[in-house]
Amino acid sequence: MKLRYNLLSLAVMTACYSSYAVADLQQQCLLGVPQFQGEVVEGDQLRMPVIIESDSAVINQPRDATYTGDVSIKQGNRSIIADQVRVEQDGENARMAYLQGNFDYQDDLIQATGSDATINLLSKDANLANANYQLVDRQGRGTAESGEFGNTKRTLKNASFTSCLPNDNAWSIEANEMIQHVDEEYAEMWHARFKVLDVPIFYSPYLQFPIGDRRRSGLLIPSFERSSKNGWTYSQPFYWNIAPNMDATITPTYYSRRGWQINPEFRYLTKIGQGLVATEYMAKDRLSEYQPKDDDRKRYLVHWRHTMSFLTDWRFSVDYTKVSDRRYFSDFDSDYGNSTDGYATQNFKLGYYQPNYNLSISGKKFQTFDGMDIGPYRVLPQIDFNYYKNDLIEGSDFKFFAQAARFDNDSKLMPKAWRFHAEPTLNFPLANRYGSLNIETKLYATHYLQSKGSESTEEIKKSVSRVIPQIKLDLKTVLESDKQLFAGFNQTIEPRLQYIYRPYKNQSDIGTKTHQSVSLGYDSALLQNDYFSLFNDRRYSGLDRISSANLVTAGGTTRFFSDKTGEEVFNFSLGQTYYLRPSKIDDTSDNSTAKRSSSWAAETNWKFHKNWNWHGSYQYDTRLNQTSLANMSLQYKPQSDKLVQLNYRYASKDYINQNLSARADKYSQSIKQVGAVLGWELTDNISVMTSYYQDIALNKPVEGQFSVNYNTCCWAANLYVARKLVSTSVGSPDTINGFYYDNKFGINFELRFGTSYSNGVSRMLRRGIIPYTEPYGIN
Repeated sequence: MKLRYNLLSLAVMTACYSSYAVADLQQQCLLGVPQFQGEVVEGDQLRMPVIIESDSAVINQPRDATYTGDVSIKQGNRSIIADQVRVEQDGENARMAYLQGNFDYQDDLIQATGSDATINLLSKDANLANANYQLVDRQGRGTAESGEFGNTKRTLKNASFTSCLPNDNAWSIEANEMIQHVDEEYAEMWHARFKVLDVPIFYSPYLQFPIGDRRRSGLLIPSFERSSKNGWTYSQPFYWNIAPNMDATITPTYYSRRGWQINPEFRYLTKIGQGLVATEYMAKDRLSEYQPKDDDRKRYLVHWRHTMSFLTDWRFSVDYTKVSDRRYFSDFDSDYGNSTDGYATQNFKLGYYQPNYNLSISGKKFQTFDGMDIGPYRVLPQIDFNYYKNDLIEGSDFKFFAQAARFDNDSKLMPKAWRFHAEPTLNFPLANRYGSLNIETKLYATHYLQSKGSESTEEIKKSVSRVIPQIKLDLKTVLESDKQLFAGFNQTIEPRLQYIYRPYKNQSDIGTKTHQSVSLGYDSALLQNDYFSLFNDRRYSGLDRISSANLVTAGGTTRFFSDKTGEEVFNFSLGQTYYLRPSKIDDTSDNSTAKRSSSWAAETNWKFHKNWNWHGSYQYDTRLNQTSLANMSLQYKPQSDKLVQLNYRYASKDYINQNLSARADKYSQSIKQVGAVLGWELTDNISVMTSYYQDIALNKPVEGQFSVNYNTCCWAANLYVARKLVSTSVGSPDTINGFYYDNKFGINFELRFGTSYSNGVSRMLRRGIIPYTEPYGIN
């Protein structure tokens, strides 16, 4: 579970991300932190001998002794240097050292200087006056008018604390009394004043803050934002450390144009599994532009994620997200979904796993945001069985898949069904040093029990059976070139040839039909074509649409490897499927491949320098006689926190529309976008991140963001501005063709306790705050 820290003093610890940048800033920060000299002595420190050295000494045995001039006292891990020390001993029960004048005290936890102190040499108790202290091996320092230092607790009067280095007064906390709990790693303050540049800006009668790595309950860093859509936004999270295995974060958020929202998040790790429960709730959205259909202005999100293993072989998981309305992710930024998602999933799965087989029961439902009256089917229950057996027949691998599923729909126009499916597969792998040939036979046996919707006028066949055999031949080989095409690089050529045959079976009785007489199954959709999907067995996902096949797929990949490092620096793949007969699922032309060949698919990656990557993919649809998909990415990345990436992406509107459901709205234009992403650490303290995407077809920007991070050893600040094109159903002065720009800016501050030195670049890339994907990774 990730760690959170208390911040009634407005402090929080963040995780470390970039190892290179962290090392630089961390090394600089640790230069001002005292380090323990030598090796830490283990064992009972109080039983170890006391060694005293000085220029002179007056000893009155056995009662007392006075040491003068460069006095040095050492016992275990603690050492004391003072101008003058008087040691008094009363039998075996007390041995007190009275330090007069200036002193310097250090052990493996703290270092302190001051004038006048009393130290018990038979315990870890000490009374210090006019002390300046610093934590050892970690950031943290302060002052105290007086202090009692014990084994597990330090009590300081008129004290201060800051994680800033010496001579840096960026922020500090002062209090009439401070108690530092050593074992629990936190400090308590009474009548605390939070200062910035020695100017008081916050007062609290009581305060807690961390002085170690343990989690503490309290306020976390607030965030501020200004948006043209939401107005001013202020979020103030509160962290509750409930127990070592569970915690909660409660975040009230105020939107000046919408109202209050409360966002609690609860995390747990128990014997019955680990997970997260989160909600986002707004009782009434005051934004006038928001016009719900039923005038219910309540907005909410519910999310539950859970995984568990029990009884050795059982697994259970839940991933449930539900929102109040389809525009929720467009109107609110959430950690549990975003505006690019077209749906939210609600599913669970309970499974039993053995080496040769597994059995599971699951359910799945989709909450779609496309505004269609008829949504996708929910599946409950779905029972899956998988069995694996090698050498069932000598030299063969056997697989068996079976499923029973119940499909239902909220629309009374749509039919309901039970589907029972069995799929045995027998594979004969043949391989030698020249390549491999897999001969695979498979049988799709499916039975449906269907009933029409209660308000549907369309008749539906109640019982449908479908049995389709399949045979597949898959030939692969890897050829190594004896001669180098390019000096310093070895080349391989990996051709692949696949043949699939499935007879035609009319499946028009499965599911329902649209007004265009296009057959719609319960869970099938056309798969996207790329080079790797060319070698899929089927054109459609799901089991309802299994098209006929008499086709040959030919393709190949060539790779180049460096002689010096052995790493792959370039690859290129090209392939195409040729239909010996048109593929179809029923008698309508909409579901048939009218032409014999499918899209050409090509993909390439080129690492032409250790810091430069180029990736590209291209598809040409022979049925549409046009380019269907294309994208390109060029990236310069010398370090994990320094990168520049240029992107281009294209999708033909005809290709998109032919892959959409017959009930979905059609695209009126192709997608053509160019964009750039920049994340760069300028110095150890300053980094910038920006992204910009322009839609060439619309001839206007899609989104743009710019962020500046300033980092020091004890605080950090982030300033950002963003502009994003979002859809709206309500007209406004800046609306363009049903879209408008949402402009944002915000600022966030962070106090650091020496446990995080991130410059922010890697964090924003990983969290997806700027749109970035790694185009081509070679280790």
